[in-house]
Amino acid sequence: MATTSRWRRWALWGLCGLAAAVVLLLVVIRLTLGGGEPYPDVSTAPRLPADRLEVLVELPLPPGNVASSAASGRIFFNTHPFTRPERLASSFVFELVDGQPRPYPSAELQPRLQGVLGMTVDRLDRLWLVAPPGLEDRPTRLMAFDLATNTLVFEHELGEEAGMFSQDLRVSPDGNTVYLADTGAFFLSSPAIVVLDVQTKQARRALSGHPSIEPQAWQIRTKDGPYALAWGLVNFSVGVDGLAVSHDGQWLYYATMSHDTLYRVPTEALRDPSRSAAMLAAAIEAVGRKPLSDGIEIDAAGQVYVTDVENGGLAVMSPEGELQTLVKDASIVWADGIALEPDGSVLFTDSQIPAYIDPLLRPPAKERIDGAAPHRIYRVRMQP
Repeated sequence: MATTSRWRRWALWGLCGLAAAVVLLLVVIRLTLGGGEPYPDVSTAPRLPADRLEVLVELPLPPGNVASSAASGRIFFNTHPFTRPERLASSFVFELVDGQPRPYPSAELQPRLQGVLGMTVDRLDRLWLVAPPGLEDRPTRLMAFDLATNTLVFEHELGEEAGMFSQDLRVSPDGNTVYLADTGAFFLSSPAIVVLDVQTKQARRALSGHPSIEPQAWQIRTKDGPYALAWGLVNFSVGVDGLAVSHDGQWLYYATMSHDTLYRVPTEALRDPSRSAAMLAAAIEAVGRKPLSDGIEIDAAGQVYVTDVENGGLAVMSPEGELQTLVKDASIVWADGIALEPDGSVLFTDSQIPAYIDPLLRPPAKERIDGAAPHRIYRVRMQP
């Protein structure tokens, strides 16, 4: 009997020790990956009247990014891979034709397009797509389609230099260089800007470890409070995310989601592998203070359009760094991807990420996705 009692006491102490270790681990995770300060509201009264914001299309699943052809005005978009749409649909990349989504370039090719997130149309009228490996055990995949023929003209799997989540991309005006934003994956990997030579298919990481592409300790606020994962233990803190290339091709503008400043760096410096990290860092310029953001884009006048993920809208920054809210609407959950149309109108997606994403990043239930409906892409008319 005494031996049994001793074993029970040891088992109880063991369980208590295990519980204490778990609590300590959770405290360490909360102190290391949680926390953060609320971000100051940098939004202004909207420049444009409310009727300039219109719903372009409503969709069965949340959109991720959007792209527009400067040559033809054709519009493309994808379903956000955070929803794991392969469980719910058979198509993932679409063209909007007569107001209706059609699988692009065909229904037959859609299995190869699973996981696509970033998209852009370059000056050569090619639709570029990137599928990051963050949600699947495979390499980063990069593709381009010639819009004149709707055929695949470039396909490449990037190696470790692409990191875990190269999810946005822009292309130089001559079509010879692709820039990708690898946000990093929380504490698992660091963010970087990836530079790919289209001709040689050689890629390398740039600015890794630089403060301008690292997240700052801000909390992203939503309608339901601070946005965090693991039931509040892990702050939703994201590295470099949005990219835009100036029309002359001389500057790459970049925005880190959890950061207060928009930056730019000379593309010549980025493309030069002989530049040391210190030399490249010395070439970076701060443009101005921005909202916590996702996608960005730039027009021919040098104005940078920035999505505002906290305030449900779109801001614009002048070349001098002055920020003004363009439009906003309380129904917008997470302004995400952005593109410019030939007439100057601005398209952006509402990916609604906080409305359905699982606290442990598991595939969200369809009921949760449906509960976030309607899923929309918006157009901002710059002219009446």
